[in-house]
Amino acid sequence: MEQLLTELQRIHVEWETDCPLSAHSSFRIGGPAALALFPDTREKLMNVLRILRAHQMPITVIGRASNVVFPDAGLRGAVLFTSKYRQIGMEDDGMYVSAGALSSTVANAARDASLTGAEFLYGLPGTVGGAVYMNAGAFGGCMEQICTESEYYDCDNGEIGTLRGTVHAFANRESVYQKHPEWVVLGARLQLKSGNRDQIAATMANFLERRRATQPLELPSAGSVFKRPAGHFAGKLIEDCGLKGMMVGGAQVSQKHAGFIVNRGDATAEDVRRLVEMVRETVWSRTGVSLECEIRFL
Repeated sequence: MEQLLTELQRIHVEWETDCPLSAHSSFRIGGPAALALFPDTREKLMNVLRILRAHQMPITVIGRASNVVFPDAGLRGAVLFTSKYRQIGMEDDGMYVSAGALSSTVANAARDASLTGAEFLYGLPGTVGGAVYMNAGAFGGCMEQICTESEYYDCDNGEIGTLRGTVHAFANRESVYQKHPEWVVLGARLQLKSGNRDQIAATMANFLERRRATQPLELPSAGSVFKRPAGHFAGKLIEDCGLKGMMVGGAQVSQKHAGFIVNRGDATAEDVRRLVEMVRETVWSRTGVSLECEIRFL
């Protein structure tokens, strides 16, 4: 570890040992990481990955930790957060954004340039890298509609690769990146259209108001827990089964939106996991609909 930290100091990357993951999680859950790193440039991101690989250090790459549940015991190896690598470059018909750029920041930049298509990103708590990874979406929009190209760093061979169009294999909260853990998203090119700035701003404001009115934004969570099942809404199925407000330890099915599980203050990852399984089993037994988890348990 001493040699590893010496190499990291040479590339001037921010790092922290025994880092409490709960402090970096939207769920406020998680034990310590042996080593946490926060690169703020593309070069530092790739250099960190190269150094960690050379030292055979297990690597977990995270954006803003808004869709994951860190384990109570923490994570061995290194956890690399991309959320400080947040560059945005405007183009004629869109923008190229780095993996750590915040979704809402991207939506704001598009609005200021009178470009439409990214409004759905406003209010999403994650990063663009995470949005590409899981084909994030809301209010009828998703990354599949605007992401025409993405770049990644291949940890196995140290090379940069590019994906275009349908090669991303976007699906319901899915992409090809989920099948290639050795690929780390560096950035994405978003194709947008010219629009009216005032209309774009009004749409974004409407989306934010709808979020505030219907989602438990005042409590820690990892967003929507389950993917939308075909022909149904997960939240309605859960509510119809009488599960609103159900608790396991400090984890609770939100009383405001049954599609969310919230941390009432002292929830553990195990509490969340048990509650998720209880919800899935109940909905399946009463409706015959199988709910698929959207959040990732690490």
